[in-house]
Amino acid sequence: MSNHEWSEADDIVAFYLYRFGTALLPCDMPAIAEQRGIKLGSMKMRISNFKAYAGAGRLGNIARQSAQVFERYKDTPEPQFRDKAFPEWSESTKAGVGLK
Repeated sequence: MSNHEWSEADDIVAFYLYRFGTALLPCDMPAIAEQRGIKLGSMKMRISNFKAYAGAGRLGNIARQSAQVFERYKDTPEPQFRDKAFPEWSESTKAGVGLK
């Protein structure tokens, strides 16, 4: 894998993993990172950036896009945020109902 250009969708996935982990997901973090073409270390670093932005970590160089994702989704309940981060696993997507 070469250097990854982080999309907003990638940041949303990383922020979901920061907030909720993988307990409610059908696969683990290494598999999620691989599916998105992201090195596992890079995914962990992005999650650490969210932790630091929230005031609980040591990294301090968060991308503007990541900060925007944090602010936009920090209060989103888990089920709705899981559907946003992983629409491919969403019950509404499986039922043919699109998400916005």
